[in-house]
Amino acid sequence: MALKTGKILNLIRYGAGIPKSIYVNLRVLPFLQAIRLPIIVSRKTKLQSLCGKVHLNRVKTGMIRIGFGNIEMIDYRYQRSVLFLEGSITFRGKCKIGMGSKLIVSGALELGENFLISGDGMIICNKKITIGDNSQMGWESVIMDTDHHQIFDENNVCINEDKAVTIGNNVWIGARSFILKGSSIKDGCIIGANTTITKSYDALKAIIAGSPARVIKENITWK
Repeated sequence: MALKTGKILNLIRYGAGIPKSIYVNLRVLPFLQAIRLPIIVSRKTKLQSLCGKVHLNRVKTGMIRIGFGNIEMIDYRYQRSVLFLEGSITFRGKCKIGMGSKLIVSGALELGENFLISGDGMIICNKKITIGDNSQMGWESVIMDTDHHQIFDENNVCINEDKAVTIGNNVWIGARSFILKGSSIKDGCIIGANTTITKSYDALKAIIAGSPARVIKENITWK
């Protein structure tokens, strides 16, 4: 019964989001793509800016969903997702951005096939962030390629420029983790909960965790 109720609630929420979804599609996509409604947006998504563009590798109705999901620790009544798009987002396939999550994009963001944010996550892209296929972010995780504020030395030279972030295929980022500018994570890795990544790691299929973060174990697989 609970499962059936959940499905009914989702259908109601999808339906309530149709007017806002039509608006978003028409703003960020070419008309012939927009009318197929590949992007479905929750009515509780705050549209802070839609001056940028979305690029799709293919077009299918409902392939990108923003602001939905059933996350036990997030109350749908009080949470809002945020979409700020003044750069570009490339979706290489299906994508789910969970309820309460925020996409703040002024640079170039590329999301792979089957990318998932489980809920209340945040991506801040000022320069370039690339995430591979079948990767996912746990709740309250953050990926950002910028410090947001510039820092200057005595010669007025900026010493904290934005740096691209690259995340491979099949990467699982645990809850409340931070992936910061200049970071690179290879295919098949798991980032432990509450871990902060600030550099590149060469290990494939590894568990990276701790403070400071380090490779805990290699040659692992996850499902």
